[in-house]
Amino acid sequence: MYERRTTDPTPAPPPPLGTIAGQRQPNDVRIGDFVCLDRLYLRVRDMRSAGTSGHRVLIFDGHSPWVMNKPTTTYRPIELL
Repeated sequence: MYERRTTDPTPAPPPPLGTIAGQRQPNDVRIGDFVCLDRLYLRVRDMRSAGTSGHRVLIFDGHSPWVMNKPTTTYRPIELL
């Protein structure tokens, strides 16, 4: 019998515990936020300007730098007051 193949991408793994998702502009990302790249949640260790406010070079431990040039879902640790 014929089986339909799905073209849906594999869903991302569950986000890091104690974080909240948000769609953020490159100039709104903070050190300590998490970004999902290559199906891994990577913590932003440092960042650099990429020439304009609409681009940031995010630096991670154990992964090559990544240029964020559009709004992206990031996961920010929940701040307790």
